[in-house]
Amino acid sequence: MMYQYQDSLPKLPLPTLEQTCKLYLEMVAPMLSEAQLKYTQGVVKDFQEGVGIKLHHQLEMIANSTKTSYVHDYREESFAQYRGILPINKNFGVILSPIAQPELPVPGLVATWIVDTLKFYLKIKHRELEPDRDSPRSGNQPMCMIQYDNLFGWNRIPGIKVDKMFQAAKDNPKEHIIIIRKNAFYLLEVLQEDKIPAIADVEEQIKQVLESSQGTTPENTNSYEPAIGALTAIERTPWAVLRQGIEALSPENARSLELIDSALFIVCLDETTPTDLVSASQNMLHGDGRNRWFDKPLQIIFTDNGISGINVEHVGLDGYVIMRYLHEVNQERKKEEKDINTQAQSTLSLTPPTKLKWKLTPEIEKSIQDAEAQVDSFIAAHETLVLDFQEFGRNFIKEQRFSPDAIVQLAFQLAYYRLRNKVDSVYESVHTRRFKYGRTEAMRSLTPESLELVKAMTSDTAGETKYQALKSAVNAHTSRQKAAQQGDGVDRHFAALRRLATAQGITPEIFQDKAFQLLGDSPICTSSLAAGMGIDLFCFGQVVDHGYGIGYIIKPDSITVNITSKYQQTGEYIKLLQESLIDLATVMKSSS
Repeated sequence: MMYQYQDSLPKLPLPTLEQTCKLYLEMVAPMLSEAQLKYTQGVVKDFQEGVGIKLHHQLEMIANSTKTSYVHDYREESFAQYRGILPINKNFGVILSPIAQPELPVPGLVATWIVDTLKFYLKIKHRELEPDRDSPRSGNQPMCMIQYDNLFGWNRIPGIKVDKMFQAAKDNPKEHIIIIRKNAFYLLEVLQEDKIPAIADVEEQIKQVLESSQGTTPENTNSYEPAIGALTAIERTPWAVLRQGIEALSPENARSLELIDSALFIVCLDETTPTDLVSASQNMLHGDGRNRWFDKPLQIIFTDNGISGINVEHVGLDGYVIMRYLHEVNQERKKEEKDINTQAQSTLSLTPPTKLKWKLTPEIEKSIQDAEAQVDSFIAAHETLVLDFQEFGRNFIKEQRFSPDAIVQLAFQLAYYRLRNKVDSVYESVHTRRFKYGRTEAMRSLTPESLELVKAMTSDTAGETKYQALKSAVNAHTSRQKAAQQGDGVDRHFAALRRLATAQGITPEIFQDKAFQLLGDSPICTSSLAAGMGIDLFCFGQVVDHGYGIGYIIKPDSITVNITSKYQQTGEYIKLLQESLIDLATVMKSSS
């Protein structure tokens, strides 16, 4: 069932060189002066009529011969070759909506999530998960399901030059998860021959972990655990060296690492008690950088006051998979509420949780302490703030006959212009999963039309002129978005051509040009998740030091925007974003 449409999905199309070059010039034009644009047009013409022909022909051969897509293999390589820090830079976080029973104690809350997650895992394991479909307005087409196999039992293992992706064996009769509490790791064998335990039994396991960790404090050095998880929050090469050193010290260490690698997922029990969206967002995006294993695709996080969230290492998957997972869990929970006794029928006997053991030298312990200091410094360099916009949401925008996503994206640009008195490259992630092995295309939301709108909104232009400019900007946005979903973008095509050029010692001027640097340098990096999927907030970091990482959810009557930056006047940008949304609403209503 899960892969019933997989073989019939079309391959990701390779755009023509002429098509991509034309779109590229449209994308960079709003950021260039007349003289710069004229120069870039000449550079593009030389590329299109010169070495670009050779490179594109090579890419055509790759596209025709590969079983995946022309972009898939190099993207996987580039992900694995990344040598930087995963939290904030690469991993994303979400705050989960509270479950129906707000009075549920933390152990019961954790146990409920574990059991429902295991049900979703078994659907994937036995290929019983219904295939995803695109939205009805996009044709309700079936979508690629490959990414679901990268959610459970996966781990990103650091390497000196390139990371490896570990996949646990699917035929293990006893499958387990790992719990982290106060830096200590606990093994829970939660599945035996695909039998799921009762929620009450898992709850007892969680209570045992919490009791076991009660005496674990920094002051009680005999029981305090070194923060090995902090090593997953440093740069990849130093972590690779330390991991090899730890593994070589003792069989116990090797066994502990193997159990973490092969765990279905990680559960993090934090000592924190967030009181608002900002502190909860920080907790899910990075926490203290210690009580985590950032190499794991799925970490489910719980605070002492019952707030829950997820941190995702997404080398093998994107946000769409997480949305489907949460939707399935919510559907499962509704079934449980109808039949409260369903779980009580389980007869699975669980073994007590086992604490993983480590043998560490003073040198390794010093490296862990150094890692903790690095993590603290890295986190302190970032600011995360939230706009919980309550004036209107999706319903109001659609009533005015506009695209909700386009309006929010235009507000991002208008606020940025008001803050910095210029426009810059805007990245919006758009999925291409209607194609086999499709993931995302980079949609560039800055258009000539959006630039005209920004100019109109920041001048004394008449209301009717602003309204017409808004209509044109929204139409341009939706047109470019649809094209990106069809694989008609610039970033993936140019990245593949550039990779081929580099591998052959070729340095085309087009990739040295200022315009190309401006396009890739995206101060406004954005991505959204759908409302109604059990997510209250979506967060990730900026891609450049002078920019913003903007995760947003457009709800029926509100808009939640999480913004992370390296202290780039984030609070002022949020204030201007709120003003921009209100101003655009005024223009939207001006026609009625």
